[in-house]
Amino acid sequence: MFIIKEPGDYSFDKIGHRGKIFPSESVNNKTQFILLEIENGIDVTLCQHECDYAYYVLEGRGFFEINGARENCGVGDLVVIPAGNRFTYKGKMKMFLNCTPPWTEAQEETIN
Repeated sequence: MFIIKEPGDYSFDKIGHRGKIFPSESVNNKTQFILLEIENGIDVTLCQHECDYAYYVLEGRGFFEINGARENCGVGDLVVIPAGNRFTYKGKMKMFLNCTPPWTEAQEETIN
């Protein structure tokens, strides 16, 4: 199947964000698609050691801080974070996240 419906239930709810992971493995096992909702932002800094992240802001506004540099973002912005960079984000936003390769907890480092 090439059309994947939005999951009804959240796949995770932690560190200030919750998300729905689209079950796309049968079509593409090289990337992962997640719908994220953030009320205030995440409470930590992250470093993803293997995944490249691309966040597309669907609703709201906020900011990303990547390697200490802060940039505001809002609807229509694409935020690309290559693997190995430290980042956090704050604001009230709904975002679509593309993770390549698919995210696993073992790949991610939580800082502070």
